[in-house]
Amino acid sequence: MVGSSPSDSQRTCRANCLVGLGLLTAFFLLAETRLCRGDSAEVLPKGVARFGVESNFYFPITQRFNQNGDVEDVATDLNARLDSTVFPDLRLLEAFFALPAGFANIGRSEVSFEYRYTVTELSFQYGITGRLSAGIMLPYWFIRNEVQARLDTSGATVGKSALLGSLAPLGFLDTVPLSTRDAQNLIGKGLDIDGDGRTDITGFGFKPVRSWHDSGLSDIEAGLRLQYLNTPNWRLAVTGGVRFPTGEVDSPDDLADRPFGTGAWGLMFHLNNDFVGIKNLLLNFTFRYEPYLPHSQTLRILRSVNEPLSPVKAELDIDLGDVFELETSGTYTLPCGFSVSLMYRYGFSLEDAVTGPNGRRVTSLEEETAYTEHIAVTGLTYSTVPLYQAKKFPVPLTASITYRNRFAGLNNVLKSQYIGFILGVYF
Repeated sequence: MVGSSPSDSQRTCRANCLVGLGLLTAFFLLAETRLCRGDSAEVLPKGVARFGVESNFYFPITQRFNQNGDVEDVATDLNARLDSTVFPDLRLLEAFFALPAGFANIGRSEVSFEYRYTVTELSFQYGITGRLSAGIMLPYWFIRNEVQARLDTSGATVGKSALLGSLAPLGFLDTVPLSTRDAQNLIGKGLDIDGDGRTDITGFGFKPVRSWHDSGLSDIEAGLRLQYLNTPNWRLAVTGGVRFPTGEVDSPDDLADRPFGTGAWGLMFHLNNDFVGIKNLLLNFTFRYEPYLPHSQTLRILRSVNEPLSPVKAELDIDLGDVFELETSGTYTLPCGFSVSLMYRYGFSLEDAVTGPNGRRVTSLEEETAYTEHIAVTGLTYSTVPLYQAKKFPVPLTASITYRNRFAGLNNVLKSQYIGFILGVYF
């Protein structure tokens, strides 16, 4: 289905409005680093700074949630019968040999991915006044993807013929099944069938599907938080800021990589609400709205959302769907500086809008982008602040251990868990 795209004037107007609102918010509000054990409406006292380090060690990730919320293998889209729907040139072979439509296939791809993430976030916050704090967060990611990829030719009907220098039906003259390397070349640099060093069949230009690893900055966040109400029972704050597109985006030529960022400028508008009317108990409810500005990116134009093998690349205009999050948490302070916390977060996004060079919507890249996620986090924190205030400990700091589980979702959200360690030092 092809629809009309927003006009340039509409895009420009929306972008200018969001930039203006973001800059205004960044002047008056805070984007303090969001601790995974839950948010709050707290701000730092005037003149006090906090430096934090958070490291999250993910369990191996092999599953994701599909459009129905069911769990499936993360590489499921790469496991397919490689026929004329993937390689349209096979239709010419079917026509030449008078084969039934859909008969020609080179076999079935068998691919598995195992993602391993380690995410470290460095943060700095400073209390400008007793009600206003500023902060910045720098996330650095380490990602590895352990890949297993092979071609199963047990059901193949087509192979390569060195005599003809082309593909042919199996059983015809000297035709033999393709190897895994042949299949990699067919989607990559091209296939040399007769071994003369020349490409007989043009490839799609993908890198080989194999294990991949990389590290780098994700998208940096910065801004302000204003606490506008502080009573014996309630603390209310508004948080806002900017997310910078510092993370590397997904490569259109690598099927095994993962992006480090969105490639788009983002804005953050949060409402933080704390109830503190019960002794030793902090109850928080936070609402987040995070829109993105339109940007351009080179992507593969897919025939279908679940068929990633496409030879067509183009520079596309992308308007990422706005993100909404609802979070509730409780933190109970125990004796001797310990506290325990439990948090639940529900998040969802609107559908992306992707426009091609011809001004038409690319619906195959819009489908399954309106995701949802359900996350639970529990944590244990120890603070030396009371001991520091009593002059019994030299440094005011907090140390936390958290467990986070994304236990449900829709539209390709990874099923993931991690153990996190957080250290914060005040000075």
